[in-house]
Amino acid sequence: MFNRMRAATFAILLLATASPVITINTAVAQTQSSTKIASTVLATVDGQQFTQSMVNSAIELGEFLADQKFTTAEKRWIIDSEVKMFRNNPNGEMQAYRQIGQILSQIKQLRNPVKLAQARENLLANVYLNLLQNNYVDTPSIWTIVYKYSPVLYTNPKYKFVVTKRTIDSVTASRNFVAKIAGKPAVKPDYKGWKQAFEKENLKDFSPEAIKNLATAESRWVGLQVSLSKASPRQRRKIVNYIKQSMQQRGTTMHNIATVLESQVPEFVSANSIKDESRKSREDLRLMGELDRINDGGRFMEGMFRRHPLP
Repeated sequence: MFNRMRAATFAILLLATASPVITINTAVAQTQSSTKIASTVLATVDGQQFTQSMVNSAIELGEFLADQKFTTAEKRWIIDSEVKMFRNNPNGEMQAYRQIGQILSQIKQLRNPVKLAQARENLLANVYLNLLQNNYVDTPSIWTIVYKYSPVLYTNPKYKFVVTKRTIDSVTASRNFVAKIAGKPAVKPDYKGWKQAFEKENLKDFSPEAIKNLATAESRWVGLQVSLSKASPRQRRKIVNYIKQSMQQRGTTMHNIATVLESQVPEFVSANSIKDESRKSREDLRLMGELDRINDGGRFMEGMFRRHPLP
């Protein structure tokens, strides 16, 4: 049964990587591409061979999703686990590993760091929801190692919403970026506080936009960093001024401002690279006015937790 579920999980992964909203992480992909593939046969059942290169591909995918290199002991544990699964269901495992190969091929074609982050977000969520649906979250497998490095703090299958430690790390990093410019103290990720807030509210106070923004927190933060690195001195001055002016508005928080920046700065930087002053002015005004739009509709992030302030 678990092997059949594994095949279904990898099928979902393929659908996810084929989605136009998916994207992935270059540093890991480049490291992975240098991995030496061994052809050692680890097991043979009914004429079908399970090789080291097949396990290597599973580990390569797992390390990408975890954004972490596995230890020697973890790799050994994965090999032993995968060999046992192959011996129990060689046909199912061969099918699953063919799909892993297709997934890795798609991942290795991605070079954009934002796309890489988006892909990881989607794949981690899809796999976990599939495991949860089939009651296999606690079944020992390579996913045990993946989610060790990227633990899930909250999930809501109804909304297909998964929050991992990396989600909160990204939200906090974005908020702290605003804090640094505003001359305010940075904060540490409050995983317990966020988890309690999610569980208490159960998404009933969340707007669809808020759910989407949280689900894509990692790629939004990566996108902001990439755009800032490409911004001209003039653009950076405008963004700094925007943050400082926004902090003076009543009811505005650093989470609000960070959310606006993640949404607007990539387009702002791209649009202002065009030598069209009227276009520049329009884009500047839109960026500066975006916070007002959000605040008019309620305190964006904080409004999701009317009874429980954000950590």
